[in-house]
Amino acid sequence: MRPMFVVPLPVAGDAVVQQIRRRLREPKSRIEGAVLAAGAELTTAQSERHFWSPYLSVEVARDDAGAWVLSGRFAPEPNVWILFLGTYGILGMIGLGALVYGLSQWMVGESPWALAGVPAALALVGFTYGAAFIGQGLGAEEMYRLRSFVDDCVEAAAQPPVVLDAQG
Repeated sequence: MRPMFVVPLPVAGDAVVQQIRRRLREPKSRIEGAVLAAGAELTTAQSERHFWSPYLSVEVARDDAGAWVLSGRFAPEPNVWILFLGTYGILGMIGLGALVYGLSQWMVGESPWALAGVPAALALVGFTYGAAFIGQGLGAEEMYRLRSFVDDCVEAAAQPPVVLDAQG
């Protein structure tokens, strides 16, 4: 449900983090975020943000071979993510309660009408899962913008610095 990507880095991870920090400070940037020691939390600028706007969490680290890699994971806004997790938890409890109550009815010889709550809860879980994909579709352009921002930062970090001579 939370798409991720891994990019091998041609330079040290610190250079990419510094490039992200520099690009976030640009006045016309359509990306906002916080830079951490070994990564960043990125999102769309406040003026363009919607309920379905994604967050991108990036981290730079060394892999098992010692090479630098950047890992990114898209997620919904934290409040939306908590809403989804809470919905799954409540539906899980309702489904489990319906199952226990329905099996109890069946064991004592009554009509197990409560068992109808189990497929209803499963259907609602499926609907909630589908809603996550609808949100990803609505936020696809913003996900592309965030990923392009990170890719541009990786490219810029890999470029050698421009040295100006005394004449300009």
